[in-house]
Amino acid sequence: MRPLLFWVATCLMLSAGERRIACYSPGATQTLLDLGCSAEIVMATRWCPLPKAHPAARDADIFLPDLERLLDAKPDLVIVPRMANPLWADKCAKAGLRVVLLRPESRDSVSKDILMLGQATGRAEAAKKLVEGLAPSATDPRRTIIVIWDGVMAGPDSYLAEPLAHAGLKSALSMGSWVKFDWELLAAANPDALLWIKNSDVGGPAAASQEKIGEMSRIPAIKDLPCLKNRRIYEANSGSNWLPGSGLSKISDTLISIRKETEK
Repeated sequence: MRPLLFWVATCLMLSAGERRIACYSPGATQTLLDLGCSAEIVMATRWCPLPKAHPAARDADIFLPDLERLLDAKPDLVIVPRMANPLWADKCAKAGLRVVLLRPESRDSVSKDILMLGQATGRAEAAKKLVEGLAPSATDPRRTIIVIWDGVMAGPDSYLAEPLAHAGLKSALSMGSWVKFDWELLAAANPDALLWIKNSDVGGPAAASQEKIGEMSRIPAIKDLPCLKNRRIYEANSGSNWLPGSGLSKISDTLISIRKETEK
């Protein structure tokens, strides 16, 4: 097996005009945009948050990667999510491509990925500024929340731990990254607030969800939860800002407003 060194960026410095990036991670694509690398992206996934008029090819598929298609895009830097088959990163390296392999999900993986992408693209200082938007708040995260997205709940080891801590919140779950949604587990966690994320191309602020409040009020296992009685049940559209990338710093206002509601 090749050393991990072959699977990560060697970070050779090229001018912005020469760099060509293929990105297999929508969250990392948002980070590249925030770093000012838009013009350097030549290949991305169909889920990446690029403007419609962006000239990048949208056929990067991490589940069915195609080396010939990748080489046709002539990238000099390839960004690969850790969940991908590691043999794909190795295959790209063997083809002479420089590879950034994103970190395994953890409570600080996003900030580390941002710094790594900053180094790889020659924008280390810009990356440091982006990471500041995810730094833990001085407010002790005494208030708890459960974020539910696509049938799973974000635990204390998920990548959402950073933006939650920045807003003075923490997961009400005791362990895990993402846990399958369960009404009884939710009841046992007893969060101060609950936030449902709806898949959408366009994001938006959280708002109290009368529909969810009504639905949950009919479920015996959770109908007496304080967060439900206090109507602290919210919904928000996902957009790209909830993905594991620098866009997470843009949901701070939403999370802070929820925390303030729990303190009333």
